[in-house]
Amino acid sequence: MRYGSTGIYLLLASMLYASPAAAQATQASPQQDKAVAVALAERGWEHYEAHRYTEALRAFREAEAKTHAPAFLLMVARCNIKLGRLLDARAAYQLIVDEKHAAGAPPEFAEAKADAKKELASLGPRIPTVEVAVTGAAPGALEVTLDGERIALSAPVQRDPGHHPLVVHVRGRSPLVRTIWLVEGARERIEIDQAALSALPAAELPEDKTGQHGPRVHSTQVRLSADGSTEAAGWLNPDRRTAVLFIGGTAAGLGIAAGAVLTLLANDRAGDAEDRRNELLTQWNGEPRCPSGDLPKCEELKDTVGTGVALSNAALWSFVAGGAAGAGTLVFGLMTRDVTGPNRRAQATPLVTPLVTRRVAGLSLSGTF
Repeated sequence: MRYGSTGIYLLLASMLYASPAAAQATQASPQQDKAVAVALAERGWEHYEAHRYTEALRAFREAEAKTHAPAFLLMVARCNIKLGRLLDARAAYQLIVDEKHAAGAPPEFAEAKADAKKELASLGPRIPTVEVAVTGAAPGALEVTLDGERIALSAPVQRDPGHHPLVVHVRGRSPLVRTIWLVEGARERIEIDQAALSALPAAELPEDKTGQHGPRVHSTQVRLSADGSTEAAGWLNPDRRTAVLFIGGTAAGLGIAAGAVLTLLANDRAGDAEDRRNELLTQWNGEPRCPSGDLPKCEELKDTVGTGVALSNAALWSFVAGGAAGAGTLVFGLMTRDVTGPNRRAQATPLVTPLVTRRVAGLSLSGTF
């Protein structure tokens, strides 16, 4: 089938063209809706095949609105998964699974339901969960919200992968805000010490037009992943970030160093070629006689020049590779410097830079160690 296990065409064929008698007994408007649903499903499938999942989702939802079919909901769930909306996908799957089919329902209904059950079971472990615990907190002394929704302490909450604002409201103090990054399959527990909350600054109340005041937010950021670390930013924890920066800096330094060495070798070959050229000019009284002149020396000159050109090209690409590695490492360092939370330890971030002058070629290593 063109639509795989969903059987959209066979499904709609059974709905639209089951029998002449059924077609005559059906009113024109429902038949038109089903024809529009076929066109929308075709469009949705084309978008899905082209990885345009937002457009595909819209088309399948419109098709389902025109004519209900489990196959449409199945594609809605699959589009949501591609878009990272796992909770919406689960809801669509659950609608298919919970639906009771009449005795004469097309067989494609049961096929879509079987697929939904199987895919729903595999989807469950992929949905991230996060649990927030505050040690030493008195009951009712604080309130925790995730995505603006109040959540219970020490109770797992499911969310889609991505960014989620976590806010801890403490009476009389500025709220603590953390931006959490969850990946598929994450099972996270965030533990916050009451002593840390007590250290938050007192709520500063900026005056508004009515003379009233509102709290000032104390904001931090943390990213969480499935590796069980409360300080990890997805796979990125402080040690891994340091390792990436060190490897990137080392690669940049090696590229620059290789370029400098190859440049020196290329210059040496250029000097040899110039010496051989002068020897030939002296031998033939200033007149170039290659290749009909002294053939062995001409071949040596040609080989020397070729080697020098090859070394020069290698030096150029070594500089390019080293520069790209250095730029990438710098961008990575800037983008990830604040993702490991307020309690991260100081990072040892070495900086490797080239040191090339007319007389010296080498590396400069600096940073905090």
